[in-house]
Amino acid sequence: MGDLISVIVPVYNVNNYLSKCVLSICNQTYKNIQIILVDDGSYDGSEVLCDELAATDSRITVIHQHNQGNTAARNTGLAIAKGKYIGFVDSDDWIETNMYEVLYNNLLTSKAQVAVCRHYYDRGDIIQKESDRSIVSGIYDKEDGVIEHNLIYSDDFSLRGISPALWDKLFERDIILKHQAKVNVNTILAEDDICVYSALLDAGKVVLINEFLYHYCRRNESITQKKDELYFEKITLFYTQMKKVFESHKEKDLLISKLNRYMIRYIIRGMNVNFGFPYGVVVPFFLPPYKYMIDNDIRKIILYGAGDVGMDYHRSLIVNGAFEIVAWVDKRWREFEDSGYCIQNPKDIRSVSDYDAILIATDNNDLSDKIKQYLINELGVHPQKVIYEKPELFINTLDEKK
Repeated sequence: MGDLISVIVPVYNVNNYLSKCVLSICNQTYKNIQIILVDDGSYDGSEVLCDELAATDSRITVIHQHNQGNTAARNTGLAIAKGKYIGFVDSDDWIETNMYEVLYNNLLTSKAQVAVCRHYYDRGDIIQKESDRSIVSGIYDKEDGVIEHNLIYSDDFSLRGISPALWDKLFERDIILKHQAKVNVNTILAEDDICVYSALLDAGKVVLINEFLYHYCRRNESITQKKDELYFEKITLFYTQMKKVFESHKEKDLLISKLNRYMIRYIIRGMNVNFGFPYGVVVPFFLPPYKYMIDNDIRKIILYGAGDVGMDYHRSLIVNGAFEIVAWVDKRWREFEDSGYCIQNPKDIRSVSDYDAILIATDNNDLSDKIKQYLINELGVHPQKVIYEKPELFINTLDEKK
């Protein structure tokens, strides 16, 4: 039968998504699972649905508590977890049916304390693979020194490092209990990072699996972020905890330098949100491929993509003034109808004749390939009119000016 795996699911007002999440855990090919639903003070019907789901599967245990936050809910689940191994799933996400079988088998064969898989981003009907990371597969001993060189970023900052999320991993019981205890229960921003990075640095062995098994769902309500007057207090609480962990490590200078770069992203995000603009408008994270466009005399542009990169490109191109955006399209165009932006259905490209190129706005290579094939094969766009380059990070331009 195999060892017991405890899967902890914090639940807070996710009535529309909870059933899919829990059923994806119940339907795992690995059957010896304890499923712990921690209702953290829900009032949208999720609290009732938890009990209804528990009635359908004896492996489900439900705990109801007053709202205390995600970290406290996870701690509540850990307190009753019986498994030799511990996993986490966010209650509005879902997992592939073989996720825990793959993670568990890799832990056993590698004799590791932490197993890590890859994840998808789900945006409604659109599912895309996460962006490239500095390392995605292999078995790494603590003595190798590889893990610390791939936390947060690669050493040259060109790629993101190992995922900081709790939910795309399986942990040996002792290591997760040890490091989750380090997280201040008042932490509500990047709380996963503190536990995960601590555990990865401490683990005698880590196994990375290049299989996409977790679905992280990004909802419509996240398109425009709201002001948060406590935002900078939240990132400060995260920073002080994370810095304390890194300061005790032999590679503390390297780790803290990466943490400081990481914080610049959070600070920019806070500036954008708290000035009341959508993500990336005040100070951009991503810059368009200006050199390529200038060298190739590209002035009239159809912008494809209205996510984080697209928003930044749109703002940068308008401020630059040397380029004309003749159309802005995205397959999720309906989600932006009340946003104030004029974003069209990609099929409308067929009615646009006067443009130099279609600029794909994403930092995900897998998604850019899909968009390019769609434009060429479905809409009949000439391949030379489709341009994509990995977005330049605004942070990197600051480094270049030092």
